[in-house]
Amino acid sequence: MFRGMSQRFYFDRLIMERAAHLRRQEQDILSSEAHHFTYIPTWQDKNLVSVGSEPAAVLVRGDDAGWLKKNATLMIFLGLDGGTAYFGADISHLEDPTAAELPKGAFFEDLRRLATAIDNETAGYLAYARALAHWNRNHLYCGRCGAVTESRKSGHERLCTNKACGRSHFPRTDPAVIMLVTHPTEEKCLLGHNKRFEGLRFSTVAGFVEPGESLEHAVAREVKEETGIDTTDIIYQASQPWPFPASIMLGFRATGTTTEINCIDEELVEARWFTRDEVRDMAGTKDMLPPAQYSISRWLIDAWLDEE
Repeated sequence: MFRGMSQRFYFDRLIMERAAHLRRQEQDILSSEAHHFTYIPTWQDKNLVSVGSEPAAVLVRGDDAGWLKKNATLMIFLGLDGGTAYFGADISHLEDPTAAELPKGAFFEDLRRLATAIDNETAGYLAYARALAHWNRNHLYCGRCGAVTESRKSGHERLCTNKACGRSHFPRTDPAVIMLVTHPTEEKCLLGHNKRFEGLRFSTVAGFVEPGESLEHAVAREVKEETGIDTTDIIYQASQPWPFPASIMLGFRATGTTTEINCIDEELVEARWFTRDEVRDMAGTKDMLPPAQYSISRWLIDAWLDEE
């Protein structure tokens, strides 16, 4: 359905038709819409993979799916791709996933650890299944009254079982802004070293949008809080899904109006203005910049480098 759309980042090539109108249907009814069924197993926020010469996603089909269909505590209809219906099958109730009857040699791994080793399209499908499984597992009780909730619409809604409440709960996506800030008078960009980063990695400034805040205000606030820099000319660039567990990264460019750095809220250990030559040198050193072809952060940096 979406094969004609351009993809620039990892996890953004989710081309299946989500087919929301079919979420109320049982699988036997879905047979009229799909000729094949594919299951994406998840276990405690991990996806099923195998490792040969390169890591590969393990999708379960046909007769191999019998155990999953019988034992998964949650079966989530993800959508259609051609004549194939995709389902997420969560088995997080198992203490030990090796008890499951799954393809030989397969094991569960954190999708982020595999970086770009798995092709973008498949990685998007795995991330989608993981995100919905995570949401369902973390919304087993109603946030209003505390009663148990039940899955509805093939895992895309949870309904409070307390008749006096009856609230419907839906998956939420948390917007986060991520921005490359350029120097007001010199050919430099602002990068920071977050306290959570390993090694000497520097990246763009980022943070979550707060209630009652526009995206542009979030950009200005986050840059000010983390680096002490005031900004102007805040312009949207692109977005990247980041379902870990439920975010979307909204990329911006901005221009600083001040230059003195002060890491006020201690989110960043350090921030600096870097020239293009310095950033290129960092790109040639392992782990000093976000991985290429993986994140919108690196795309923002590379786009600035290419402007010279």
